[in-house]
Parts: sequence; structure tokens; C-alpha cells
Amino acid sequence: MGSLPLFKRKVLVSIRPEYASKIMDGQKTVELRRRFPEATAVGATILIYSSSPVQAIVGYATIKDVLRLPVKTIWRDYGTAACISKADFDTYFSGLTEGYAIILADVKSLSNQLKATDLQEEFGFVAPQSFRYVDSEYDALLKNERQETTRRHKRRHRA
Repeated sequence: MGSLPLFKRKVLVSIRPEYASKIMDGQKTVELRRRFPEATAVGATILIYSSSPVQAIVGYATIKDVLRLPVKTIWRDYGTAACISKADFDTYFSGLTEGYAIILADVKSLSNQLKATDLQEEFGFVAPQSFRYVDSEYDALLKNERQETTRRHKRRHRA
């Protein structure tokens, strides 16, 4: 088991707000998934989309590792780092024998969250149920989010 093949494409994941905030606060260092693109590489960027009611990209991190493991191994080795109760874990992975533990590093919060409505207008963004790959056009938003957000705001609120 262990790390999967190298493919450094950015991936956006939808995460419930309670877990997204724990990632941003540094409490949660492992994201759990029932399925995840096996070609996603160590070193790739994961964009963190906080689902409803927040509905915004709130930050990003580097993928330190992607592990496909038996569910009981995920619980034993990563349950605490994933900040999830055993009951919620069991419900989430119900019916599966294997799942994914995504080890996160270098978590960065965005100073201005990128709201889904703005992303829809700018890029035709639709929030994924689980994950989706994102194009390089999102790079500018991450590198210079404050300037981009301000520019969008000024365009929208012209007299």
C-alpha cells in the first residue's frame, strides 16, 4: 500500500464546514475519502471547499501522502488526526473495506474566501459532491487572492 503514483494536478475537495475549519485551525491533518483519484501525487495542491452554508474555497494545502488502506487501518492509524468520532467514521465508510487517508501539510487559509457565487460567475464553477480537478486558471486566485477578489468586487459594484 503506501503512496500512489505521481500526478501533480490540483484537486478541489468538498468538505463539511466543521471539518474544513479544523483543517484551517491545524487540528485536522488527515482528510478521509471513500474514493479519491489514485493518480493524485504527493506534493500536489488540494483546494479546500467548505460546503454549505459556507460555500467557499477557504484554503489549500499540500498533499503529503495519499494512502489507500483497509478501513480498520485508517481508523487505527488516522482516526484521531482526522478529528472524527468512531460512529461518524463507521457511518462514512459503511459498506467499504478500503478507503483513503490524505495526509495534509502546509495548510494555508485564504485571507478572502473565494465564494462559490464569484467562482461560478468567473469560471462557471460548480461545487463537487466529493472532488474534482481544477484548471491552472485557479492559480492566480490562490497566488494573489486579495487582488483578484478586490478586482471582482469592483467590477460587480460599478456605478
